[in-house]
Amino acid sequence: MKKIYIIGDMHTVSAFRLSGVVGVVSDRDNASSRLEEVIGKTDAGIVGITSACAKDLQSRITDINLNQQDTIVIEIPGIDDPKDLTRSLVGYVAEALGIAL
Repeated sequence: MKKIYIIGDMHTVSAFRLSGVVGVVSDRDNASSRLEEVIGKTDAGIVGITSACAKDLQSRITDINLNQQDTIVIEIPGIDDPKDLTRSLVGYVAEALGIAL
């Protein structure tokens, strides 16, 4: 069974862990290696990465989404990011997949 992973700051990861999502604490400096670590897992289905961590990884995220069949990476706001925190993870996944849930 595929899992949802979150890559981001400690507060965002902790918030998602409360709902059973696997989290990987990262900052902008090591986000690339953390992303590669997570997508290398055979059970990674959806990977949410905070905007702060994804800032320098846009081309890699696009490459993953276009070329990896079993994994999708979506950018989400971090807990300290004022941008659209009212949406749920399901909302971000639906938008990334282009479907209505």
